Amino acid sequence: MSLQQETIYRAHIDGEFSGFDSDALFHLNNGTYWLQAEYKYWYHYAYRPEVEICRRGGGFYLRLAGQSASVVVEQLTDVIESRISGAFTGWQGDSEYELTNGQIWKQVRYRYQYRYKYRPHVLIYSASSGKTMDVGGCRANVKRVR
Repeated sequence: MSLQQETIYRAHIDGEFSGFDSDALFHLNNGTYWLQAEYKYWYHYAYRPEVEICRRGGGFYLRLAGQSASVVVEQLTDVIESRISGAFTGWQGDSEYELTNGQIWKQVRYRYQYRYKYRPHVLIYSASSGKTMDVGGCRANVKRVR
């Protein structure tokens, strides 16, 4: 017996899409945020692709239009959007960044990744591994200092 699938939204990813990976965050052009809620890796690059959010069997799935691959997602409503005040140089293990909204966030788990951007856009959200700061796809676990 197959489960009925109901399309909830048809929208576009706001910006670049590079597939599915653990805790990936998808920002749709209708203003909603969806977090990947299962481990699944699938690489597929597209800029502003059309997607569907479907409900099936009590859960939600995100699927790219024209593709068969889908992933379980959950909608987020507590996403913080801001910018870093000044330069972002990636993650060095104990990185700390002040945002233009006045908040200060510090990296809590060791991870090294260099990336330079000046006053980049930041998203902070709750994922399965804790609070996550995403700076253009460069992500680390963080905690709020102030």
